[in-house]
Amino acid sequence: MEDQDPDVAGSSSKNMELESELTSKFLNGQMSFAEYSSEWYGGEDEDENDEIEKKVEEPQQSVARRRRRVNRLTPALIGLMGEANLRFARGDNEMAEKMCHEIIKQVPTASEPYQTLAQIYENDPEKSLQFSLLAAHLSPTDVNEWLRLAGISSQRNDPKLEMICYTHAIGADPGNLEIHMKRLDLINKLEHTDTTLVPSLMSRVRAYHKIVTAMPPSQGEIIMKYTRLAATLYHDDDEKSKACKVMSAAYAKCPTLFSLEDLNIFLELLISQKEFNKCLELFVASCGVDIEAEIQTVQYSTNEIEEQTNYTKCSIPNDLAIDLKSKLLVCFIHLGAVSLVQTLLSDFLTNDVEKAGDLYMDIEEAFSAVGHHEMAMKLLEPLVNTPNFDLGAVWLKYAECLLNLGREEEATNAFYKVLDHAPQHPAARRKLFAILEKSGHTEKALDVLQQDKKYVISPSLLYEECLALKKYNRMSRYLEVAEILLCRAITKYRHDEELRIACKQRSAIELIQEFRILKGENPYHKDDLQFEDENFKLTPSQEWEIYKELLTLAHGFKQYVTMQRISYSALLIKGLQAHRKQVEFYIFQACLLNKDFVHSFRFIRELAQKNTTNRTWNLLSFVINSVEDVTHSKFLTRLFQRDQHWVKNLFLGNNYLMSGRYLVALKYFLEYHEQFREPLSAFLISVTILSMAAQKTVDKHHNLILQSLSYMVAYKQLRKYDQEVNYNMGRLYQMLSINNLAIEYYEKALACEPIAQCDKHGTIDLRMETAYNLFTLYKEHSPHLARKIMLKYLVI
Repeated sequence: MEDQDPDVAGSSSKNMELESELTSKFLNGQMSFAEYSSEWYGGEDEDENDEIEKKVEEPQQSVARRRRRVNRLTPALIGLMGEANLRFARGDNEMAEKMCHEIIKQVPTASEPYQTLAQIYENDPEKSLQFSLLAAHLSPTDVNEWLRLAGISSQRNDPKLEMICYTHAIGADPGNLEIHMKRLDLINKLEHTDTTLVPSLMSRVRAYHKIVTAMPPSQGEIIMKYTRLAATLYHDDDEKSKACKVMSAAYAKCPTLFSLEDLNIFLELLISQKEFNKCLELFVASCGVDIEAEIQTVQYSTNEIEEQTNYTKCSIPNDLAIDLKSKLLVCFIHLGAVSLVQTLLSDFLTNDVEKAGDLYMDIEEAFSAVGHHEMAMKLLEPLVNTPNFDLGAVWLKYAECLLNLGREEEATNAFYKVLDHAPQHPAARRKLFAILEKSGHTEKALDVLQQDKKYVISPSLLYEECLALKKYNRMSRYLEVAEILLCRAITKYRHDEELRIACKQRSAIELIQEFRILKGENPYHKDDLQFEDENFKLTPSQEWEIYKELLTLAHGFKQYVTMQRISYSALLIKGLQAHRKQVEFYIFQACLLNKDFVHSFRFIRELAQKNTTNRTWNLLSFVINSVEDVTHSKFLTRLFQRDQHWVKNLFLGNNYLMSGRYLVALKYFLEYHEQFREPLSAFLISVTILSMAAQKTVDKHHNLILQSLSYMVAYKQLRKYDQEVNYNMGRLYQMLSINNLAIEYYEKALACEPIAQCDKHGTIDLRMETAYNLFTLYKEHSPHLARKIMLKYLVI
């Protein structure tokens, strides 16, 4: 005896280990029989050709689609098996079971011990069924056993196992029509009770397909019945390749039973799969067509030799259906028999276009596909002149054909006809744009790209329009179009609550829609733009660049409402989530520019807690003083609770001053002034005390006024800019109605130099404000002085 190949021996050992492991899992309930079976057979049964293709595609699969290796027992084990059966017959079940397990241990793939174990456990239906399934699995050609197990599965109401049993039974006896019918009955039953289970077991169309491939040619009528059913279902699911396979299988067995309609469908499927030579064979064999051809040998410059078929003559029966004639022409066109086609086409063009227009289109498509546009035009011209075919699709083919022939002016008119029929047609708009742009009609070209928002919009065409608008510097229109493109996948805000959701949550579109549903609103709006479901998609980097570009344009055009809207929309765009912090800052800037201080406060609050710089405090102060609601004391208290910052007293004091709580404000200002001795704090203390003195409920008004004056003097001493100091002193005395002193300080302010000169902000000068206050003081008692002040300082 020859030594066994080590690789083969190793593979056999691994298989035995795997077999034992799988069997153990099945018997222990760790896997169902469907899972166990699929480890060897790949699940559902397939057409044989599909099986072969899949094995070629996946040669490295180690488990799935494995075929069980059935081992025969050695003579010694046959004797042991006989002894086990004898022990079982005598009632010694325990010993019989031990013997069976010993045999299984040595040869796990032998069916005999499992058969005996199934009989031993006949009082335990579950265990008996497990052993019976294993036994049948290891002797798969026993069709009666599979049918018996299918019956048991039906009684147990286990359709999945029943389907597996019928599938194995068909594998054992493929030509048994009765088993196929039982499996179809089970599929029918499941379709009426549990449609979700059917796809996981076996679809109806694959059952039909299996009948076609399994039945012998003698069952021609049965084959044709299920061929037609399968082809119809495959065609409805756009699986033309499988429809072609089932028709090919049927034709190979019973070609004489193919009706004219069957042949027509079969030819159409073959053409869709580009099987043109097979089509010609079909025409010759079943349609009475006679074709003459000669073989030519062509030698290329690379010394490569190829044989080419040159079709020279074709004889067509007079009674051949016109749709079959058109398919014959299509095949010849794709096979390069142009001269033969020209001869046959003259006869075809005598047919009435009204009745045969669809066939004209098929032949035209074939001509266009191989680049014979002059020939295609012979079919298109009668079509566009026929009322029944005055359609957008026909005009589009006509326009494209004219364009390929270089007749651009005629093509332009034809593309406009397409848009008359289909206003939103993207392909027509693209090609018309290219023609108009090439001819120098830029404005017309750009108008062509503009889509009507009442209809469904193509995102890819919208993007091309953006590129064209940028190219020709139409930035105002670009701002509008690019915003639609950028925000196409999001929703418009309806309430402030939706803004809060977007600010708090990332990718909040779904949450906003749920919020609307909870409020009893429609999540979508009738005026929302509708976009085509196409594969076009901007990358996150593209979205980010467009977003920044739109903000720059909106700012440049001073369209701050648009700038704010785009900024808030960016919170919902998934591609911009990586830049969320920057987006939030842009929203804050847009709100400031749009003077929407209520919404800007939402962002400056968070910024102030994380970024404690002078710029942040200035922005926070600006926003707080600009918002009509000035009660921000709780927020400010929380803000400075952890970190005692030097600006705390100024913020809190100013907030309480604005809200009329003067004593609290005075407390904070005094604390600050005691620590820093700045002119600002002295000035604020003076203003606060003066505001208190103006209240009717306060006693000792004169004492308060004197205190206010003393702090204003301290402010005057600390502040170095004479114009500002004199102006504020004048304002103080004017408020106290001490007009002579007010006039004195205003005149001093007018005589002073401007406060500062700045390259960025210009001159900081209070002369106009000072002059106006002097004008109001003089106009009642000294109108000539008031006029003199006005003419000198207030005339622009």
